[in-house]
Amino acid sequence: MIRVNEAIEIIKDNTRPVDGWEEVFLDGALDRVSYEDVFSQIDVPSFSRSAMDGYAVVFSSKNDKRFRIVDDEGLLKEGCCIRINTGFPIPEQADAIAEVEIVKKDGGFIELTRDIERQRNFTFSGVELKRGDVVVARGERISVRKWGLLAYSGVYRLKVRRRPNVGIITTGDEVVFAGDRLKRGGVYNANYYILYGLTRKWLCNPIYFGHVKDDPEKLREAIAYAINRCDAVLTTGGVSKGSRDFIKSILKDMDAKVFFDKTTIKPGKPAVFATVGDKPFFGLPGWPAALYTTAYVYLKPMLFRLAGLDSVGVGYPYCVMDEPTHSRAGKCYFNRVRLSVVDGEYHGVSAGSQKTDNFYSIAVADGLVRIDEEEEDKEEGVRLPLIVFDD
Repeated sequence: MIRVNEAIEIIKDNTRPVDGWEEVFLDGALDRVSYEDVFSQIDVPSFSRSAMDGYAVVFSSKNDKRFRIVDDEGLLKEGCCIRINTGFPIPEQADAIAEVEIVKKDGGFIELTRDIERQRNFTFSGVELKRGDVVVARGERISVRKWGLLAYSGVYRLKVRRRPNVGIITTGDEVVFAGDRLKRGGVYNANYYILYGLTRKWLCNPIYFGHVKDDPEKLREAIAYAINRCDAVLTTGGVSKGSRDFIKSILKDMDAKVFFDKTTIKPGKPAVFATVGDKPFFGLPGWPAALYTTAYVYLKPMLFRLAGLDSVGVGYPYCVMDEPTHSRAGKCYFNRVRLSVVDGEYHGVSAGSQKTDNFYSIAVADGLVRIDEEEEDKEEGVRLPLIVFDD
């Protein structure tokens, strides 16, 4: 059985970024992946500006504390000052900006309550960025902050990677969509919404190829059809050892290269990662809680890699558990937790049932704490690696 960290590396090593790019205006760049380095079009700021509300002063000697107020920049000379607001251009003649907090106004003059140094409260042109500096690197996701920085630096058009098209197929005789009649033994199709939403969230274009009953021939046809039209394909269910679990036999018939079909993750041990031709295929568990867990641990780095994002590692902050936490050696547990922040650090308690067939506890959780394969039950107060849900 493949360990979790090994499975993540296998997925990353066997997933390639899609080819192709498109040029978009800045309005369409949010959450896209940059195809190339993007450079500032201007110095930022483009002029030297005041960092404070106050008075631009011109010294006649370094000990000057009294200055005559003028109302025209052309009249600004030694021993004079002019009112200036935060962010306004600094007059060329000015030696410093005296903030209003250290100024007393006396008729047509100001008096400083303390000595000030030259270039006080100056923000110089280009101190943040120089024209030609990289503002977004190749392979970087354009976050809201970087979206704003692109606008701030004068970029209005850029090249971004093509969004990968990811096919989604849900399976199972017992599965129906909400609104349909739910027969005894039936379940509503939550997996479609989970996968569609996460795939779109994680930088790809989800394409749904429908729900297929437990018919191996129809399922094989659906997978082949989706593979031919997409950059990767995801299925839900049919990956365990039940009499109606056909995914592994279908992949064998398609000459797929199967890298693993179960890992030490809990929940979600049965999960199939393969390539069909050069395209990734991921057969995810059918239980929504297991699917959701494996999506955050395995699918997210796969989709990020597919989208061309350079940073595809699974990083973990830490969480202090405020109660004992169950684990058993041999499996890598991802337990559902609700989070609070105490003194700047995450604290967690169980979100409820940790059973594979319980999705409600995932839906109300804020994240997953990880307990590695070698470890067992944890006492209250232990610090555990944490995945914070971002959907």
